[in-house]
Amino acid sequence: MGQVKETAKRALASVRRRLKARLAASNGAGAGQNASTEAIADAELWPLRELYRGRFEIEPISYGTVRDYADSTENMIGLAAASADMKNIQRCWMVKAVLGAVEPGSRLLEIGAGEPLAAGLLSRLGYEVTIVDPYDGSGNGPREYAHFASVYPDLDFIRDQFPPGAGLERPYDCVYSISVLEHVPIEAIDAVIAGARAAVAERDGIQIHAVDHVLAGWGADSHRAGLERIVAGLGLDAGELARAIEAMELDPETYLVSAEAHNQWRGQVPYDSYPMRRIGSVQLRG
Repeated sequence: MGQVKETAKRALASVRRRLKARLAASNGAGAGQNASTEAIADAELWPLRELYRGRFEIEPISYGTVRDYADSTENMIGLAAASADMKNIQRCWMVKAVLGAVEPGSRLLEIGAGEPLAAGLLSRLGYEVTIVDPYDGSGNGPREYAHFASVYPDLDFIRDQFPPGAGLERPYDCVYSISVLEHVPIEAIDAVIAGARAAVAERDGIQIHAVDHVLAGWGADSHRAGLERIVAGLGLDAGELARAIEAMELDPETYLVSAEAHNQWRGQVPYDSYPMRRIGSVQLRG
């Protein structure tokens, strides 16, 4: 298991190198401009509002589907094709979920945004968005804080783990995360969920999380244990989670990381050291 974890780190390092190359190529966004315009143009914002505002229902526990991904490719292709991993479906789903459940003008907080494409788009859709991310490479995350702060000037950044040590200066209407909670050590999950609950308590807000989940392959048991801990922390039903995972395993509509995406993540790591897994997205509202 230790060797698999080490090769996973090498594969993620390869992804970070590609991210840096992408950032260098995207410098044309320039200071003072929100870089999400490269994925979704201003003219595309009003159709998103019309399609999803107050109309996109999210269940307490659900999972990513090909149907939802197809909808995203039809209505926000730039965001649906921005990455080579699960974020292609998760970022789009999160934008829809926020538009469906949270009034524009509300305060949002994203945990561990990395490249804040979804946050940037949500800001342009009328939300006040704060990012809490250390940008120090921890959890295999990026370090490009200066660049992100420059090309997403309308976002507020708190450089820290969540919950931040200095606390939060104001309450929020929604705390969300995209492909983050599965990386939190199981012993730290309770503190993260409790911190999010405290952040939205004053405004009677909600949490929305999109979590990568390994259905089969190396790491499946630890992913299941972590997911069960997240669900318990949110006060959601363990039996409903079990039913959702069973449905994911049988449903041909389940969105899974593709062989092509896995191969890109693998980079130069030998396949036998980084074999294919079945990975889907579990979506939670608390």
